[in-house]
Amino acid sequence: MKGIYTENINEADEINKLSSILEVMKPDLAGQICFKRFHDNGEGVDRAYNVYKVISDEKAYILKKSDDYEIEVYEKFLTDKNLPVPKLEGWASFDNTKWILIEYIPGDDLRIFDKHMAYGCAESLSRIFNMYWQEDCFEENKLDNRFERYWKRINKRAECLKNESKLASAYGVFMDRQLVCPRTLCNGDFLQCNAIKSNHSIVLIDWAFAGIMPYSLDAARLIAHGSEKFFPFPFYMTDEYRKIFVKTLYDKLEHKPDYKQFIWDIILSCLNECIEFIERELNDESIERDEFFNYYYKNANTLADIILKGKEQLKIS
Repeated sequence: MKGIYTENINEADEINKLSSILEVMKPDLAGQICFKRFHDNGEGVDRAYNVYKVISDEKAYILKKSDDYEIEVYEKFLTDKNLPVPKLEGWASFDNTKWILIEYIPGDDLRIFDKHMAYGCAESLSRIFNMYWQEDCFEENKLDNRFERYWKRINKRAECLKNESKLASAYGVFMDRQLVCPRTLCNGDFLQCNAIKSNHSIVLIDWAFAGIMPYSLDAARLIAHGSEKFFPFPFYMTDEYRKIFVKTLYDKLEHKPDYKQFIWDIILSCLNECIEFIERELNDESIERDEFFNYYYKNANTLADIILKGKEQLKIS
């Protein structure tokens, strides 16, 4: 079966390294410890991650290669907040590399998306959004500088559209809105593979790209890469489930723009998602343009038509 799987770590040197890292963060772990490395073959190529399942006699954890930024996100935004995220158990530096130990959440990811996941994602995301919502994007006491890095990145991304006048015009509408769109804490990579359906809720994992950013980014990332035709990649999703997720998320937000603006913001951010996934090919014509490029390119142009038409007819900024 394609998707996330784990393999046992059997090499003594690697086991000793991981054990040394773990001893700093969780010296009280008892019994024999087993390490399993996470892999993902969902896109046709096997990827091995610097992420490990740690199994002791008492409990399971996730040990992950990290950095200062992800640690800061956990400590500043996620720890002791009663949010649908894994608990941070500790962190350590080993050979000039940062590692974090987090709670292991049993369950499956959301690649086979269904109605219950749509409701669950809306519930979990709204809890996070409601806690950190910011209407004033220019307030003095900003919580982090994530937006500045994001703004630099999308300006760079826009350069790939120099020969795509329609896409460039629509992308300009997206970029203009980013400067004034309400912001909140976003996961930054809210794909179906970065969430777990646990017994009680949808738990968002992998906070390496998180920060205070325009609220529509996470919602768009979840729904922009779902398809019935191309499963297992991008991911499986139907229009019915998209609608359930979007409407439920809106209903559960305590602070929000009017519904027309909300939908408009998500449409704009869906365009950004499509452009991200064809950026490399647009920058380098020597790269073969396969069926997935065609999928995102077609969707990007459909969204561009909606945006350019909507800007004139609906007079939405």
